[in-house]
Amino acid sequence: MPAPSWDLALTVIFLIGIAFGYILQRDKIVGTLLGVYAGLVVTQAVAGSIQQLFQGDSFLFNQVWIKANANPFSIRAVLFGLTIAIVATKANIASGKSKSMLLSPLEIIVYSIMTTGLIIASIFFFMPGDARTPYMLTSQIAKFIIQNYTWWIVSPILFMIVSGFIHKKESHE
Repeated sequence: MPAPSWDLALTVIFLIGIAFGYILQRDKIVGTLLGVYAGLVVTQAVAGSIQQLFQGDSFLFNQVWIKANANPFSIRAVLFGLTIAIVATKANIASGKSKSMLLSPLEIIVYSIMTTGLIIASIFFFMPGDARTPYMLTSQIAKFIIQNYTWWIVSPILFMIVSGFIHKKESHE
């Protein structure tokens, strides 16, 4: 029996992401998406400093020195995940539940796919280029995700704008 491929694993992750989106509905799925963007910003801004701290090249508060063998991918992935978790669970981003802000099942699926894809694409992006190559060679889905990283970043924002115009138009009718 052949071993399952990365395509199967990524498909299951996307299905879990869609189920997660249905469970959370609009308020939390958009909050999670914004948490992903916050995670990208925080990771890009402080991962280098944290890496230096764990390599023993810098001190925390000019007193604490840490020497560990943490690689850059691990530091970025953990920092990214922690930021998403904190923002998604603690930030009260969407507080009102007006009828015009309810999402259709199709919108929930699209937001869920975009959020899940952005998380996966970002994790691949944190890897060194030579570490991504085996995934691209063995999985068509991974190849698509990796090659379209910019679109994974931009498309959720475009979808928010378009759906905002649609909801605004519906609320005026």
